[in-house]
Amino acid sequence: MHDLFFWHCKKQAVYSNYLAINNVIIFPRYELRPRYLGENRVYTLLGNISMDDAFAVYSVNLPEHEYKRWGEADFVIVMRSGLILLEIKGGLVTVREKEWRYENARGQAIISTEGPARQTVSAAIALEKMLTAHIGRKIRCRWGVAFPLCRFRQQHPELPHTRLADVSVCHDIRLFETWLHSIPYDNYPRNEYHLRAHETEQIRDILVPTMNAVSSLGIASRAIRKKAVQLTEQQYMILDSLSENPRMTVMGGAGTGKTELAVLCARAEKAAGHKPAIVTGPGALHEAVKFQMARFGIEVVENTLPAGIDTLIVDEGQDYLQPELMKSLFARLPGGIEKGRWRWFMDPHLQFMNRKPDTSSMRRLLASSLTVTLRRNVRSTKEIVSAIRTFLDADVGISQIDGFGIKVEFVLAHTVESAIEKCGSTIIQCIEDGILPGEIAVLGGKGINGPVCQGLMDTMPEIFSPLPSRPDLAPMKHSIISYIGAFRGLEARIILLVDLDCLSGDILGKSLLYIGMSRATTSLYLIIDPTSRDYLKRLIQQTFFENPQHEYQ
Repeated sequence: MHDLFFWHCKKQAVYSNYLAINNVIIFPRYELRPRYLGENRVYTLLGNISMDDAFAVYSVNLPEHEYKRWGEADFVIVMRSGLILLEIKGGLVTVREKEWRYENARGQAIISTEGPARQTVSAAIALEKMLTAHIGRKIRCRWGVAFPLCRFRQQHPELPHTRLADVSVCHDIRLFETWLHSIPYDNYPRNEYHLRAHETEQIRDILVPTMNAVSSLGIASRAIRKKAVQLTEQQYMILDSLSENPRMTVMGGAGTGKTELAVLCARAEKAAGHKPAIVTGPGALHEAVKFQMARFGIEVVENTLPAGIDTLIVDEGQDYLQPELMKSLFARLPGGIEKGRWRWFMDPHLQFMNRKPDTSSMRRLLASSLTVTLRRNVRSTKEIVSAIRTFLDADVGISQIDGFGIKVEFVLAHTVESAIEKCGSTIIQCIEDGILPGEIAVLGGKGINGPVCQGLMDTMPEIFSPLPSRPDLAPMKHSIISYIGAFRGLEARIILLVDLDCLSGDILGKSLLYIGMSRATTSLYLIIDPTSRDYLKRLIQQTFFENPQHEYQ
């Protein structure tokens, strides 16, 4: 069994080999979204400039942007003489008085009172703050704007020619390189912009894993929402190593970003010229992934691969670790399990449906692939992660999300009526505190057929609706009520687990509890009766005796 961390050890050597070429190296090496025409022209120009010890990062998320939560810088160029941030505006750009007009090739226009210079300065300030906090000294950044597809003849004090490269500059690599080096240093001495060799390496490690993956799956309780995806270093390493590793098994607990990464891998494989298909089980997650991938031309199926597919990507792979299912999956993949091109994403813990994974199938899978375990939980707060470990002894990664003291709450209700009342009052309180109904999900051991779920549907019909086949179709004005297993792969800000006395006392019951607890991103409530309370106590005792070295919080 191998581990992808060996790639981390090779990273510096590989990077040094890139720099030996002398041309500016642009990260990432794979594509997750198409480059627009203007961006592509600048990308090509940068990639052909000879510059020692220099690299660029294309599309970087800036989490402390002055005007919006996620600010995107098109290019950040890093060299020993300092940083340059570039904002690219494709199409036709004009300004009249204080209104800027950005028109694309189809004649569609956006009008804004915020000019490109102001946008770029804001992004540069955010970049300086972020890097200064990480490096430990003041890092300064120059900035420039490129209109690579149009000639901008207007004189504008906000955007002098030293800051702007229009088509007259961008059509020639020598002119573009000259302009790049002549971007002003503002009112500070040049030496304040200079970077030491180890600082450029630090900046690369900071920026490269945070490139903008654009709107991959952002599955919440109610919808597929477009959101910026900030990749962890492990996720970046996996994507960056796809070309060198035709077969890969990625394991991680609930909330470590497996589905998100599976989708990004499919897009990267597609952009690289392969023909991928995603395999995932039936249900809301399947429909959500299928809907999202349709615009990329990537097929999403439940079992047998369509004809012509050369890359297999399996999500929730623990469900497919059965001899007959694996035989069916690999039968139509060129090269099969031993020589084919595939990526298998799975939870090695309790998140399975119907049957436990077959151990011989697991051994066969791992023997044929490079294996990596995701270590960081990107969904749930530290408090929720701690509770899952305490009750189920399941490693769901290390959370860096501060819950600000919001504890996992156990609400004792001796009767069904009391459980319904306490659930309802908790939800009303959340809504009064500013939580949207669509950010709340009630998950039950029997779904809408459970007594508490049914009671909530009957007493609060204006708030609740069942989980639809496609989560993106449900309005945000309603909270979801669902069977725990049907909500696997989805998430909600607030989760209430009810009808837990309906869970079986075997491994399948533990699996459903694991799935339910790991759906919450911020707050988790368990509405329990004396029977389910005793069940949870037995789980803690069982976990302690099986793993006496476990630390409980």
